[in-house]
Amino acid sequence: MKLKSIFCYLLIFALVLTGCSGGGNNTSNTELKEETGNNEVQSDPVKDSVVFSINAEPSTLDPQKGNDLLTFMVHCQIFDTLIRESSDGTLVPGIAEEWKFSDDGKEIVFKLRNDVKFHNGDQMTADDVVFSFNRAINSTFTKRITGSMDRMEKVDDSNVKLILKYSYGPVLDCIATSNLGIVSQKAVEADEEGFARNPVGTGAFKFVEWSNGEKIVFESFDDYYRGEANIKNLTFKIISDKTSAAVALENGEVDVLLSPAEADRNNLIDNENIKYYETESNSFYFISFNNEEGLFSNKLLREAISYAIDRESLIIGALEGNGAALESAIPTNCFGAPQNFKGNQYDVEKAKALLAEAGYPNGLTVKLPTLYLDPTEVLQDQLRQIGITAEIEQMERGAWLQDVYTDNKYEITVGSYSALVPDADQITYNRYHGDFVGGGNNMVRCNIPELNEALDLARTSQDPEVRKAEYTKVSEIIRDESVLIPLYSSINGIAANKDLKGVQAHPVQRAYVYDYSWQ
Repeated sequence: MKLKSIFCYLLIFALVLTGCSGGGNNTSNTELKEETGNNEVQSDPVKDSVVFSINAEPSTLDPQKGNDLLTFMVHCQIFDTLIRESSDGTLVPGIAEEWKFSDDGKEIVFKLRNDVKFHNGDQMTADDVVFSFNRAINSTFTKRITGSMDRMEKVDDSNVKLILKYSYGPVLDCIATSNLGIVSQKAVEADEEGFARNPVGTGAFKFVEWSNGEKIVFESFDDYYRGEANIKNLTFKIISDKTSAAVALENGEVDVLLSPAEADRNNLIDNENIKYYETESNSFYFISFNNEEGLFSNKLLREAISYAIDRESLIIGALEGNGAALESAIPTNCFGAPQNFKGNQYDVEKAKALLAEAGYPNGLTVKLPTLYLDPTEVLQDQLRQIGITAEIEQMERGAWLQDVYTDNKYEITVGSYSALVPDADQITYNRYHGDFVGGGNNMVRCNIPELNEALDLARTSQDPEVRKAEYTKVSEIIRDESVLIPLYSSINGIAANKDLKGVQAHPVQRAYVYDYSWQ
């Protein structure tokens, strides 16, 4: 009996020890399997929210009234288009299942999907599509996108017809931009002014709230025709200081950072918990001249400066090397950018000789207004090497846009252009065609018949090879006449938590959160 009692005590003691082991977790793996009804060890749920850092607020959530890249990026989460840009940049069916051009290229008939709903639960109709397009065509904010369009008409409940003023090569790219996002006619007509703060679209995410200066919140749309997004909650957090935003990303307070500061780039790349993505942008920087009057109506003087520019040194000095030298006035990501094109190459002695031939053997002094101080200071030093003293005048953005860009009260400046769609027409036609001198378009004030003719043909031809040949000619004329001097394209970057998949850099800073998911 005594031995039996001792054995029982030892058995109880062993059971107590077993129950106390495991660091405070009293549930065994076997018990977990039984509780969950399978043989898998229970794991944490996959994260389904994203906090996306942006450095400013969008100007509006109304797609037909937006005109800046950050605003467009937010819009493409809310609104869908007839034709959709996929993550690799190709155009694919969106709200339209298919489309067909007329023989003359001036009409396009779109067949609409029948399973598209608005965020308020209403079925999207052909009337909503017609309303959205005609509203965009009549908007003063969208002219760079809709300038070729005359009107949209309803054919029947499943088909609509877009009528163009002329055959236009990049029209499908234009249709894929958020300016032509489909809005609810009922919601707009009920409160057009309020729509900008309470949008109703058909996109992957529907609006929840907007706290000024702080955040804009969205949630996934469960009736989205492509299927509900993996990301259920999306917050655009507004952090105006980019370095503070980078710290927030490193600390895990945000998951994605659009356009990090150049000074933070290397630290973010070196951080093992962050992945950095970048691509050449569709924007480029340039030296612009007033070709029509003043000092730089003298072509030899413009040409002298074209040979004084060392693009590689400029990129190192202004961008710490993180840029791409641009020889043509068409960014390389755009359709029509000429292959292996060369502008006038850096040659100080040739520049000095042209300066003397232009009538300035002892050099000259010029005023140089600009928005962009870093590249302009490097250019100032390069111009000094050939005898030109550039007096830099850094201007406030509004003043530069009015005095230089719109009124053309300047002789030489440093500026930038962006192609909203990846086609050369978007960044050449209004910029260099003689019909658009001044008024915020052709700021170089050139009117060259041969250039006008090439731009017209490139815009209207339905033959891609003809268009490419004409844009090569456009680039050659701009170079040979030294109309302006392309300098470099900037690099668009986006940084994200390494476990967030589907993130990509984009030439015009679009981001498609529908493609995101957590690993």
